[in-house]
Amino acid sequence: MPRKSRVYSTSGIYHVMVRGINRENIFLDEIDFLKMEKILRSLTKPADNDHQLCKIYAYCIMSNHLHLLMAELDEPISDVVKRLGIEYASYFNRRRKRSGPLFEGRFRSEPVDEYDYFATLLAYIHYNPVKAGIVEHPDGYKWSSWHEYELPVKNDYQGICEQSVPFRKLTRAQVKKLVLNAEEPKLFCSPLDKGRCVDIEEAERILKRMVPEKYNGMDLKELPKVERLEISVKAADFGITYFQLATLLDLNNSAIFRQRQKSR
Repeated sequence: MPRKSRVYSTSGIYHVMVRGINRENIFLDEIDFLKMEKILRSLTKPADNDHQLCKIYAYCIMSNHLHLLMAELDEPISDVVKRLGIEYASYFNRRRKRSGPLFEGRFRSEPVDEYDYFATLLAYIHYNPVKAGIVEHPDGYKWSSWHEYELPVKNDYQGICEQSVPFRKLTRAQVKKLVLNAEEPKLFCSPLDKGRCVDIEEAERILKRMVPEKYNGMDLKELPKVERLEISVKAADFGITYFQLATLLDLNNSAIFRQRQKSR
């Protein structure tokens, strides 16, 4: 029996990314983007209301990959993503008269067991098109779930995202601030930090004090990876966010998260 997700905690929630094979574009026009949204809706809003495969809290469809923040319900997350991939690849190949695999190997996923990491990912996923230089602000991108957070969907059928977890601790105004202010120096500083979050310059000063003496004078990004990961764990109590650490230490967020889990 698949594990049931407890939707009012972060248990059973995953950050999932699927990418086009050889990093090729797999969403080529508006019809493709709309098709993926239709598939996502079918996974979360079954016609019979009896067999809900998953909950989706955020998504962003980019030209060559897809980000999802989701919880497994009636099927394991791997089966849900496989179902999504088969349905979209079948559509894409049929429409483009092509054959062969469309997605790059096995999808990437990571468990999300901390609420503030969930909030960080909520910002990260919606901010993806800004980082890619497609739009200036998340609200300018059409193919993400951000419009559901800005303007709650009144017709339940049209909405894809479940918003119970994001708004368990954050108001709608705080969620908007978390995402829309992501480009500011605090780099996704979450309201969950309750005033402890430092600015990027202070974060850098704190991290430099943690550098082992034998590496004095070396740039933070040039330190051996094992040292950078250890510093990321030591920084947990200083109000330094995942994205500040990722930027200053040249690490990805999932690596920081996994290292902190190991150190517990």
